[in-house]
Amino acid sequence: MRILICIAIIMGLTIDKSSSQDFFPMNLKSLISVEKTGDKIEIKPNSYFLNEKGFFLANDLLFVNKQSGEKVKLSSNSSQDKEEIRVDYYSTAKDLIRFIKRAGESGLKKMNENLFEHKDKNTTIQIAIKRNVQEGGKSYNLLSLVVIEDFTNGRMAIENRPIKFPVDYSYPLQNTTYYFDTDLKDDKSYTDEYFINVRLSKDAKYGNKITFLDDMNWKVTLANKQTFVGTYNQSTQDRQMINIGFNVTAVAPKVPKGYMQPIAQTGAIYNASELKKAKHDAAYYKFFFTKSYDLRFEGNDLWLSGKHYENYPTLAVPATKGN
Repeated sequence: MRILICIAIIMGLTIDKSSSQDFFPMNLKSLISVEKTGDKIEIKPNSYFLNEKGFFLANDLLFVNKQSGEKVKLSSNSSQDKEEIRVDYYSTAKDLIRFIKRAGESGLKKMNENLFEHKDKNTTIQIAIKRNVQEGGKSYNLLSLVVIEDFTNGRMAIENRPIKFPVDYSYPLQNTTYYFDTDLKDDKSYTDEYFINVRLSKDAKYGNKITFLDDMNWKVTLANKQTFVGTYNQSTQDRQMINIGFNVTAVAPKVPKGYMQPIAQTGAIYNASELKKAKHDAAYYKFFFTKSYDLRFEGNDLWLSGKHYENYPTLAVPATKGN
């Protein structure tokens, strides 16, 4: 019986990993940068972003995740009349609901369940899905970002094109789970300023965990089983510091039918003095997930550090004299 249980656990882990999805629509753009060399373009893989997700160079512009069997192919084709850039992600994920939802939020027009597109006089941008594609004797869902520039009306400077591919220095948090702990400390140099920190670890050294569901959404599960959700975004400064901003999704409380619906609220604590006295429940931890942080690496862990400010005076606009 014990052997059967172990086998079931191993199979469960394998199935979970094989059905996971490492890249979402906005991530596909992050996998390359594009540079112009003379009249031609050169695509360069974002090796760091790919490597962090377990995808390593197999040959030319093909990256393979040996553990999951997934692949990423990068390509560009140029002719006198047009230029095409492709990012093809061969995914083993069976459930594409979240990918499709994020594609629908990308700003592209939904043509059908498998194609999202923007098209103008010179440019076509597509997020395309092809299901059950056979590649190397294995079945995949092919998730592609395709950008086509039409030169029949003249060439457009690369810096003026609707979609650009700069080097992306963000960290690939999507489809990962971290265990976390938080703390708040007084800044002894300034009154009403506080240092706030969130420590993230892939090891279960803390009781709470956060799952980055895709390239925008996350879910927190506390040790007491309380949960809450929200969104995040990343920005980089001078190629060095990564900043991560969090927002908690506001939820309107349920009321009996016929009653006025109250305004949706996050339920977070916003005051540091209240936080110090509060129980470590959802309201307590929501405080930390309404902030922005700088990210740095501590071994295999991530350290998010930021500041919380309180009681800043409001400056009134000087009154103007009447005529």
